[in-house]
Amino acid sequence: MRAAREALSSAQSYGIVVTGARDIGKGAFQTALVRSLAPDLYAQTLRSTMGGTETPYGALAPFLARLPDDALENPAATMRGIMELLSADAAGRPAVIALETPGGLDELSTATLVNLMTTGTAKVVVVANRTSDLPQDFHWMLTEGRIREIQLDLLGEDKTEEVLGEVLGGIVPRTVARMLHAMAHGNPELLYRIMGDFLQGGQLRATDGVWTLAEDAETTRSREIEDVVRSRVERESPEVQAVIEALACARRLPLQRITTVFGVDVISVMDEAGLIAVDENEHHSVSLSDPVMEEVVRGWLSIPRRRELRAKIIGDEEPSLASLGVVELLGYAAWTRECHAALAPSHAVAAAGAALRLHDPHFALDCLEGVPRAPATWATVQLLRAYAYLALGLPVQAHLLLEQVTEEELSSVPPVAYAHFIEAMAAVKRSTPGRDGEVAALFDEARARLLVNSSLGDVSDEDVRRARAVLDLAEFADAAYRGDQAKVLDRLEAAAAGVPGGDDELRLRSACLLMQAQVVLGREDEALATFHRVSSELASPAGTIRVRQDFVSRGFDVLLFNGHWRQALALVRSAGFETVPSLRFSGAHYEFASGLALVYAGRGSEAISPLLAAIAQLEQGNVRATLGCAYAATAFAFAQQGDSAAARSYLDRLEGWSAPTSYTLRSSTEFCADMARRWIGERGAAQRLVEAAKEDIAAGRWTMAGVRLVGATVETGHEELTLLEEVCGHRQGALAEIGRRLARGTRLRNLQDLVAASDLAAGLELDTLESRCTAVALDVARDTGDVRSARILQARLDRLTGLVEVLPVVPQSLGPLLTAREREVAVLAARGESNRTIADEMGLSVRTVEGHLYQVFSKLGITSRAELAGLL
Repeated sequence: MRAAREALSSAQSYGIVVTGARDIGKGAFQTALVRSLAPDLYAQTLRSTMGGTETPYGALAPFLARLPDDALENPAATMRGIMELLSADAAGRPAVIALETPGGLDELSTATLVNLMTTGTAKVVVVANRTSDLPQDFHWMLTEGRIREIQLDLLGEDKTEEVLGEVLGGIVPRTVARMLHAMAHGNPELLYRIMGDFLQGGQLRATDGVWTLAEDAETTRSREIEDVVRSRVERESPEVQAVIEALACARRLPLQRITTVFGVDVISVMDEAGLIAVDENEHHSVSLSDPVMEEVVRGWLSIPRRRELRAKIIGDEEPSLASLGVVELLGYAAWTRECHAALAPSHAVAAAGAALRLHDPHFALDCLEGVPRAPATWATVQLLRAYAYLALGLPVQAHLLLEQVTEEELSSVPPVAYAHFIEAMAAVKRSTPGRDGEVAALFDEARARLLVNSSLGDVSDEDVRRARAVLDLAEFADAAYRGDQAKVLDRLEAAAAGVPGGDDELRLRSACLLMQAQVVLGREDEALATFHRVSSELASPAGTIRVRQDFVSRGFDVLLFNGHWRQALALVRSAGFETVPSLRFSGAHYEFASGLALVYAGRGSEAISPLLAAIAQLEQGNVRATLGCAYAATAFAFAQQGDSAAARSYLDRLEGWSAPTSYTLRSSTEFCADMARRWIGERGAAQRLVEAAKEDIAAGRWTMAGVRLVGATVETGHEELTLLEEVCGHRQGALAEIGRRLARGTRLRNLQDLVAASDLAAGLELDTLESRCTAVALDVARDTGDVRSARILQARLDRLTGLVEVLPVVPQSLGPLLTAREREVAVLAARGESNRTIADEMGLSVRTVEGHLYQVFSKLGITSRAELAGLL
């Protein structure tokens, strides 16, 4: 829009041509542009005739209707009359002609428009798919730059987020931006209309400055979008319309099936017109190329019409599950449900499982609605329903569903399915208040049942072995939830190593648990090695959606507690939350993880937006396990910025929160809350960190103990520093080395250790930790009379002061730091710039620059620019 306005305001410009793919919103852009220029500019919209180029002055009919008869006697008189009319209408204002369908211009209309442009009477805003669609007489204007092309493209996710931020203001969560992007499929016109609809309907609203999207927000409610799609579809032949309707219902169909039903010729026409897309999979599945058309057409079809299409394409036979991919299966299930027909139990169970893996618990429940109760399948049906309710934050309902499965029904399922049922029951009990203590007995009972079944010979040894492997995995997950990884580490290592012929998916899921256990237990380097090993196998058949989800959630801890916070951010952002349902149910956790990584890195100012976005979304739903940690992390982020009042407000929110949580979440909640309290000066916070660290030490959780002690030892004595050094001796990796050198250097006043710790922190971009090491080192250097080191450390701390809002440690012997202006002058001087050049660049006088340099030299204890360059 800015580029278009600039082009129109140029004295050398004749106008612009707006180009882009079909239905990308060129007309809406043209309309919005013209409206934005009013009332300072006069605009006249023209449309060329659709009948071709044979109607003289067809595009200029609005002007011709107003001309007197004598102005129609010859082309010169007509041209002169149109110019006079336009000038009179403009009343001294600049004039713009907005022109659509330029390819249909007749010669006389084209000549008149060229004359209007070249005489300066008016500029044009033309809409075309491509510049080659313009009349030949316009091409030289493009070549000479008199008409500028403004090309519209589909928006990427980052651009969508940027646009929404500019339009809405406040905090637009990345999740909300990605949902709107997915709904609009990157189309800027659709994004504009969807956003307008949601704002008008109250589905897009701001709470405490954070924009959230209601759970029931649906794009198909837009009347404008429906009108646009309907006009497009009605332009097609009846045969093409029938295929559009069929694909809208089915979502995706095999190429062979659709050509058999509708004929090769019709499908070829649609392919040439770009209406369909063909996947290069084994079934060569066909879908509509425009997903918005698919959604809208499906919305207006009646139930009888959907049934008619279903009978025509599928008939009375259920398609085999083997012939359906995940997308085809979900499409078939949705189509069946939309026809108010019943899914076969096998298809309902398969579709519900696929929906849960794609974070759509509502659709999973829809698929399972009406499934008859049968002993062989009921346990699995209830298991899937329970997982769906658990995803919706309703653990009590999930527990009731599993308890409704009778002993007879459990006895009817094979061992592996029974083990998965126990796995689900354990997860549900952990999340249900008052049921957490029942998990251990649940595992004991399950193992006893498998032992009995094995001794009776009712099932194969292989089935029992696989069932035990599933139970092992469930126990490992339970140990991780409780922070008891040390108790199962040996078994977990064996499961992650696997056995010949074993289940590779279970092996990789065990490896994901193993890498998280390793990083918690102080084996950070081993955890990174396991992380990279699992990463290398994600592309294999064993790298299922479940494995990838485990890898992201547990790999985040591995990277974060190795100090690799940027990689942790990248991992979360590549997690594959692309569909609206997945963003709706997992987006808040994505925002939370991003904010948590930034808080641990000491970047409180950057963490605020994603954390506030996470809180706004989490408070809307029922899933509360993460909310407490989000409150604590936000309090810590505000404390890092020096905003004590905001930090206390979120600590107060934390006091009113309670929910069952995993050890990892609980420890992060406690750490962030205590660090926030310590940062804002509350008494007792450091001691709580030390006590929690001792509990971690007792359980062998050396990494978590070390993290707490680094935070606690800012203001504690030699005993805590000695404990930190001892704990770091049980750990691996760069963070352990930083903690060890920081503790020893602070305790023994060893400058070499402190500088080494500062360098390691700088390598991990942990600015806050680096500033602490540097501040203590600066005190030691000054106390020992090491002037050269003191100068270097002073300059280093001065640089960090511009990055860290509130220093965690201020040197006791700290001289005055450089001001922001002094630092800017010093950097330029260190580059070798003259005083005159610095003055010109900064808009200062030479005398002022000299004064700043005098202060810099005095504060840093140096006498030359050469020394300054060495410091900066």
